[in-house]
Amino acid sequence: MNEDSAHRLITQARYAEADLPPLRETTAGRLAWALSVVLHPLLLPTLLFALLFWLSPSMMGVAGSGVRYRILLLLAVSTFVIPMLSTYMLYRLGSIRSLAMEDRQDRVFPFVSTALFYLLTTYMFAKHLSALYLITLVLGGVTASLLAVTVVSFFWKISAHSVGISGVAGFLMGFYYHYAAVEYLYPTLAVIVLGGFLMSARLYLNAHTPSQVLAGALLGLAVGMGTVFLFA
Repeated sequence: MNEDSAHRLITQARYAEADLPPLRETTAGRLAWALSVVLHPLLLPTLLFALLFWLSPSMMGVAGSGVRYRILLLLAVSTFVIPMLSTYMLYRLGSIRSLAMEDRQDRVFPFVSTALFYLLTTYMFAKHLSALYLITLVLGGVTASLLAVTVVSFFWKISAHSVGISGVAGFLMGFYYHYAAVEYLYPTLAVIVLGGFLMSARLYLNAHTPSQVLAGALLGLAVGMGTVFLFA
């Protein structure tokens, strides 16, 4: 019996005996689900760039507010809107059974299509917006983590939420240490605390096992910090 099957059986036995309502119908379950939606992995890159543009617009090359908003809109459309629409189309076509993608098999096609969009966006920034080096660098790191999650998903279910929120923390920590940017300290601590709540929520909803959450956290943190320290 593999880890996922054992985890599922233990969970079912625990709640069946207590005759409790489904997790998402409890107050804690609703909060955990809401947090999972608000901090969706596809939305986290946009939130990361918004935070970077707010903390250090000059360093990111978007000192002008007009440029800042246009670049952020472009990133949001490329990394969130289009991939979400693509995933929804796969759902409507019956290629995936649930938008929540709770089964590993449902994750493969959406992750592959999303990775292609991210690769294309990174290429376009590198080719046509090369002056925005740090933005392209962060986008490349995010794409690398998504590619890693995609490859892993062919064999094992890793927590994309953990990868995403830990990646945000990793990039912020990288910029804090690499550039001695003191303004990153409190936002970084806030993201770390938020990440703890998010990973706890994923465990509470039985969406992942502890090892899947831990693996995602380590992957996101390593890619985020590694990208900044190696290439910035």
